[in-house]
Amino acid sequence: MHFFSALALAATATAAAIPDAVLDKRTTTCTTAGSATLAAAKAAFTQAKLVPGVIPSFNPKVSVQVDYNGKQVNLGNTFSATETLNQPIDITFTAKPGYDAASTKYTIIMVDPDAPGPAAPILKDILHLIIDDAQPVCTANQNRKTIATYAQTTPLSVAAHRYTFLVYRQPPNYVPPPTLMYLPGNRAKFDLNAYVAQAGLIGPVGGNFFREGLGSTVCAVTPGCTQDGTGYKAPS
Repeated sequence: MHFFSALALAATATAAAIPDAVLDKRTTTCTTAGSATLAAAKAAFTQAKLVPGVIPSFNPKVSVQVDYNGKQVNLGNTFSATETLNQPIDITFTAKPGYDAASTKYTIIMVDPDAPGPAAPILKDILHLIIDDAQPVCTANQNRKTIATYAQTTPLSVAAHRYTFLVYRQPPNYVPPPTLMYLPGNRAKFDLNAYVAQAGLIGPVGGNFFREGLGSTVCAVTPGCTQDGTGYKAPS
């Protein structure tokens, strides 16, 4: 037991703070998300039943952008497994009004609430990624820390899973709680909301999500089959 605890604690190790000299070089002009953009995100999360199915409430203050090698995640659009093999090349978000972008830090969490399938998600949530000390896109020279490395999306159902990215504001002097679920191969049944409460994270202040299932993956290369799985016939 001591061995596994040591592994979990090692996974939470954080790097040294950014020197003031680096902070001085950061940009100071930050954009914030418009009300229409935030309203669209809230509506999409509600319509997809991510609220209250995954998070109890959602009142976004920032807009979240996720880039998978040039394809943007856009509030429920469809991806195939080949498009999400690797970690997104960029996960960014706008500044939160009322908070200094140069000093306020955030945690990004990616989960799958539909494993092994939306009809019976008995393994929810699958933890796919945790990044700490993220800052708004306008902040240069960020020192982000990967706490839980990216786990590939491997949906086992024809029906699409809702792969969800959430951004939480960190309290001052934040230290992530130790958990064995940071380790690869031990990501099932991650209790997102319990983790957030234990860590003292605030939010989510923003989010985005995409859909992916066996149907969308097979239909990407199958004539007459749509990306949502319509027209895909499972093997008999």
